[in-house]
Amino acid sequence: MTGSLDGAGLTAPGGPPVADTAPERDLRETLWRRRATVVPYALIGLLLLVAAIRNPSFVTPGSLRQQLVLASYLAVIAAGQTLVILTGGIDLSVAWTLNFSAIVMTQTAAGTTDTGKIIWAVGLALGIATLVGLLNGLGVAYLRIPSLVMTLGMNAALAGLTLVYTNGSPQGLAPPFARRLAVGRIGGVVPYALLFWLVLSAAVIFLLRRTVYGRRLYAIGNNPRAAYLSGIPVRGVLVVAYALCGLCAGLAGILLTGYSSQSYLGMGDRYVLQGIAAVVIGGTSILGGSGGYGGTIAGAITVVLLENTLQIIGVRPAGQNILYGLIILLMLFVYGRGQRVRE
Repeated sequence: MTGSLDGAGLTAPGGPPVADTAPERDLRETLWRRRATVVPYALIGLLLLVAAIRNPSFVTPGSLRQQLVLASYLAVIAAGQTLVILTGGIDLSVAWTLNFSAIVMTQTAAGTTDTGKIIWAVGLALGIATLVGLLNGLGVAYLRIPSLVMTLGMNAALAGLTLVYTNGSPQGLAPPFARRLAVGRIGGVVPYALLFWLVLSAAVIFLLRRTVYGRRLYAIGNNPRAAYLSGIPVRGVLVVAYALCGLCAGLAGILLTGYSSQSYLGMGDRYVLQGIAAVVIGGTSILGGSGGYGGTIAGAITVVLLENTLQIIGVRPAGQNILYGLIILLMLFVYGRGQRVRE
């Protein structure tokens, strides 16, 4: 006869309940509090194991380095999405914000090697992306348009504007700066993209953990009305969050353009669902108020490994999208709707 588990601990056969030891209880409580970190990294380990069984060359140092580079592109997009989701919103316009800013950069640079013109092209692209985010924030904060509606409408408007701007045929190649940033390496070993991701990650984590603005994001996500009554400038915080999300989409557009050597229509479509998946897998509540970019980093790596592992197994893109949706739902269940998990 085996023992059973009750509120007091394990029940020994034919005897009184045996209380859990303090170390065991502390370990379980720590794992539960840190599940937003434990779960995504456990998924990474599982995916690497599956990929190694099916294709051992997938886990070689060179291959893993390439997976991290690909994850860095997604993580840049997910950085902005994390800020918005922490407020209880969502940004569905990142696809064409990314796309339009990338096309503006390539067509403005027009294959030139002139440093001044390249700086102007990059600055214009990032400025446009930030402006789009700013407009999203103004619509959500001041016009009180639901973020889902506002950003979806903006995405559709940008898609049409891009078609008009390019006449359906984008022109221009990625400037050398974008190519070097996306695929270049220091000493032929360390990718520039990973260094850029490291700097961005440090900046976002510092913003969320060590600044007044970061604390305000969490407060708004937990209870926007209470945040307003406590004196937090809710509208201003929201506008900045969406503007930063637009800026991150623009930065990702530069990286992806450099990776593919050119811009093209639809280059950002796949990153809407993947970006949200990275944030949710990383433990940020889709309802806002809990989580952080530390988990999103693991989420981005998980999404990239999942995509490539599914390709190794032979799952088609449609099946991959189904799995992304199921994983998001699973993570919502694992983390718990009512729980607040702070880093």
